[in-house]
Amino acid sequence: MRELGTITSPKQSRGRSVGTNSYSPRVALTIAGLDPSGGAGIIADVRTFNAFSVYPMAVACSLTYQSTRGLLGRHDLPPDVVERQLETLLRDRKPDALKTGVLGKADTIIEVARLYRKHTLARLVVDPVAASGDRRPLLEEEGFEALVERLLPLAALVVPNLDETSLICGFDVFDVNDMKAAALFITKMGAGAVLVTGARVEERGRQVAADVFFDGHGYRVMTSPWIEGDRVHGTGCVLSAAITASLALGRDLGGAVIRGRNFVRTALERPVSPGAGVPCADPWAARRGLKGEKRRGKE
Repeated sequence: MRELGTITSPKQSRGRSVGTNSYSPRVALTIAGLDPSGGAGIIADVRTFNAFSVYPMAVACSLTYQSTRGLLGRHDLPPDVVERQLETLLRDRKPDALKTGVLGKADTIIEVARLYRKHTLARLVVDPVAASGDRRPLLEEEGFEALVERLLPLAALVVPNLDETSLICGFDVFDVNDMKAAALFITKMGAGAVLVTGARVEERGRQVAADVFFDGHGYRVMTSPWIEGDRVHGTGCVLSAAITASLALGRDLGGAVIRGRNFVRTALERPVSPGAGVPCADPWAARRGLKGEKRRGKE
């Protein structure tokens, strides 16, 4: 038999080159839930990081029972299990940027916030996921309170949709003026910046999708044509992951938001259907689309 080599411990290999062709990549970390269909959650985040050529790392907080047909339920991992995953990972390598998604329990959120401060981590993107696309709960009530009180003040950017924005602020959010007021409200809670997404408004006689970005100093309203048709699964995850990947690559926050928004737009326009239910946003279609724009000089 051919000898395959020996395994060395981290202590033994420290300070040695792993291989002549090895390199240290840019790393993005997702702390979120597992969607077995791959349309959202950790798998969608990892696919998006890969599409940006950013090395993905992941910590699981919740295991969901779902497919493209919808969510049936979830099992939140014990906070100490989440803590062990994250602490072990961070002792080895700090990510260049990180994001959160489905966190499940209040105690988990408190632990994630504690470890973020302990390890003085890079810029954090918070996707405050409270429910699935079909409005099934993905976060316990006390968990949402913990997210607002403990995690939002640590965020470089919070990326809520309209429903999540209304939950955070305690008032209904419908139009651009509401979105601006909500974004200001959330920054006063401690967040560095806010991107409120998903309003359907009229602009020059046509229906458009509007997002509002507020960096604590000024507002930017970004619009694109409204897409009619079936709901596409995973757009929020892909958006926040694309922004996180852009930050990991060294882009400034405003540039990361623009890049992320363009990316998810293409992923939404060219979805993939891995099952019999709703289609899913496709990060690899977005990668191909944006590379084509770059070749044509439009990026």
